[in-house]
Amino acid sequence: MPGDTRPWNSKEWEKHVQRLLKQRYCKPPGTYQEVPDTVKGDCGVEGFAQDGTAYQCYAAQQWLNPNDLVKKQKNKITADIAKFIRNEDAFCKIFGHVKIRQWNLVVPYWSNKDLKMHANAKALEVRERKLKHTQKNFAISILTADDFAVEVALLAKLDLYQFDVAAPPTESDRLAKWMKGRSNLSLVSNLERKAARIGAGKSQQLKEKFQARIVAQYIGGDIVLCRLEQELPEVYGKVIEYKVARETNLEAESYATTKVPAEFFESTLQEYRTELQSVPGISPRVADILAREAVSDWLLNCPMDFDE
Repeated sequence: MPGDTRPWNSKEWEKHVQRLLKQRYCKPPGTYQEVPDTVKGDCGVEGFAQDGTAYQCYAAQQWLNPNDLVKKQKNKITADIAKFIRNEDAFCKIFGHVKIRQWNLVVPYWSNKDLKMHANAKALEVRERKLKHTQKNFAISILTADDFAVEVALLAKLDLYQFDVAAPPTESDRLAKWMKGRSNLSLVSNLERKAARIGAGKSQQLKEKFQARIVAQYIGGDIVLCRLEQELPEVYGKVIEYKVARETNLEAESYATTKVPAEFFESTLQEYRTELQSVPGISPRVADILAREAVSDWLLNCPMDFDE
């Protein structure tokens, strides 16, 4: 489905989209013009470019299901196109010599083709009115951040955009299946041995909870890591560089440390999390998720080990 389902605050989404548009139309400066909405609203347009493209941002709030989402998005198009028609004289003055051929609604996510059909019907309504500020082939499209992949990557490099997703919960059935899988037996054996050292003096129940949490963080973190690779491959590459560099020295650090296993485990997690927080383009939440994924990986696959 187009876009990302994570919730966005309306103002934060507008701010994000404006940054993307200003990056897309950065040469020459002035090719894109933001239309402020602080006085008398936005008139149905929050920005336009010299190529005849107008943009409107919208992040639906508190939608419950796909039907609720498409209803809100249709209503947004209806309301803003009505403003776009009603304010013909004002737009002629705002746009100057520019005539709009494309009106884009930029949303975080959409999932129903009925939205595009509704957009086409509204575009036809605009064309039939032969407005002075539009072109004969006026059209409406629905865009998401996926349509600005290059701009998102550039903003991430400047740390003006941060990849931010939650790790999906790992259901108990999937967790049990993973831990009992034949291909994972040696990994689980490694983890059991290290959990006994980290949790020395603690009950078997607590040690088993620790093992389950480590595996869940490994599985969930890997999913987030894969999403990062898809959305921001350059940032992903930087994260992997950090992970490989840390892993290279980890075995020697494990051997030389004077800390007890529990202290070494916690300090390794905290230090690596701090390292990841310096990577432009990922949020503190994602830095924490990826740090936990890495430490879990190292416990399962042996780079982090402890003397008996």
